[in-house]
Amino acid sequence: MGGCDRSWKEPIRVAIAQTRLVVGDVSENLGGAIDLLNRSRSDDADLVILPEAFTTGFPFRKLPDLVHRSEEALETLMSWAKASGTAMIFTLAVEEGGRYYNRCFHIGSDGGMAGKYDKTHLFQPTGEDAFFTRGETLTLFEMGDMRIGPLTCYEVRYPELSRKLALRGAHLLVYTAEWPLHRVFQWELLLRARALENQCFVSGVNICGDHERVAMGGHSMIVSPTGEVITSLGEGPDTATALLEPYRLYDFRDRIPAFYSRREDLY
Repeated sequence: MGGCDRSWKEPIRVAIAQTRLVVGDVSENLGGAIDLLNRSRSDDADLVILPEAFTTGFPFRKLPDLVHRSEEALETLMSWAKASGTAMIFTLAVEEGGRYYNRCFHIGSDGGMAGKYDKTHLFQPTGEDAFFTRGETLTLFEMGDMRIGPLTCYEVRYPELSRKLALRGAHLLVYTAEWPLHRVFQWELLLRARALENQCFVSGVNICGDHERVAMGGHSMIVSPTGEVITSLGEGPDTATALLEPYRLYDFRDRIPAFYSRREDLY
């Protein structure tokens, strides 16, 4: 489907909202996010994307006492989406059935729940895999006639994940993240590679600030199907908006028919 499907017809305006993290302070983090979201409204965005676990960060010893506030954050963000008529994608730490999940949410422009994705590849070096339960399925979010493939942070290092979603028809890949500043050059390179190799749009939304003495990288961006950066942010809290037009994806796939030339008998 990925190479020949042309179901996406209408351009959409996507905003990225790069928030500053205060680890474990849900009220401060949520308030800062709402301020940025309100700023993005002036750009008439159809979809706004926030970073991974932006209300809490990952203070694993404190998370059991913090995750109950994710429901409060979710209700606040759903109300904002409904009031503004803007769809949203973001990630929260949640508890369900006695297990914890790093969960990505898609909220529709009507404020309703439009989709969920639980992170499938957990980052072992920080102990994420010891605290969270990994998800078991990939999914696509639908926004009108556009299909969005949600992935989370560490998963940008797995090209097979993005290719799987692109073959299912993803027009836009979204990576929410908490990525450190000292590896931010890898973040930028990987986002551009995922866009170019899959000939689709990519949005990477990272957090900024400090996470338990580790500086977070910021440098959120939206990348075109040709691997060019359409818009990007620096190291502080900020927003940016870009218009994603389907012809840019289709024209590039027509000129470089990588999907049509795949050898499925070899891989």
